Amino acid sequence: MKISVAMIAHNEEKNISAALKSVEWADQIVVIDCESSDGTRAVAEDAGADIFIRPNNPNLNINKNISIDKSTGDWILILDTDEVITYDLAGCIRHAINDDSDISAYKFPRQNFVLGKWTKFGSQYPDYQLRLFKQGKARFPEDHIHEKLDVKGKIGTIDTPFEHHPYPDIASLIRKNLRDSDFEANYLFKNHTRIGDNELISRVLVNIPLRFCRRYFLKAGYRNGVQGLIREVFDAFNQILRWFRVWELSRKTDITGKN
Repeated sequence: MKISVAMIAHNEEKNISAALKSVEWADQIVVIDCESSDGTRAVAEDAGADIFIRPNNPNLNINKNISIDKSTGDWILILDTDEVITYDLAGCIRHAINDDSDISAYKFPRQNFVLGKWTKFGSQYPDYQLRLFKQGKARFPEDHIHEKLDVKGKIGTIDTPFEHHPYPDIASLIRKNLRDSDFEANYLFKNHTRIGDNELISRVLVNIPLRFCRRYFLKAGYRNGVQGLIREVFDAFNQILRWFRVWELSRKTDITGKN
């Protein structure tokens, strides 16, 4: 059985090398370059990837589906540019795809790293992700930035983890929180979520602090050390920005009378 790795990338020159190196055993690597202006494309070319150029769509799953369409393997592995397939997991994947079973897709646990440290606690692990599937058995719905694959058939589990390094520095935390909070706010507004002054105050002063306390104290996020504190502070930051934006969009609708 042959396996294709499907990736999308936008200005990921600093991250993509580790991801590509971790899957150099694959039969094909597909990289959809989303209008990168740095050296992303050159790094992918050096790794022998099949590269296709597409617009940088805010809904990442649209281009992820294109990467699936360009994959020719019997099995497809979805990998982000800030993720790494460990040596042990690579062996498990090879064994799984050559096993004669009726399983259409596999999920495996993900270790999330913040500023170089694995944040195991605070509901950050095992964080199972469905990433490996037979050709033609899965696609993304293309409605939301954090959607899961829609799979046709039975899903199996591989308990060997892979690594996720989304926040190597504070700058990446700020950049990704700004991007994600804006997308989430527009998604909520598009789906008829509206909030006024009182609800905004309630969310910022009550709901979000309660979310922070639940994740940091009750779910032991504090055991992740300083990195855990930083992660939860930025989670609260993301929530605040999201609801500020929804409130702003709601207010403009009230003023103009247009949706």
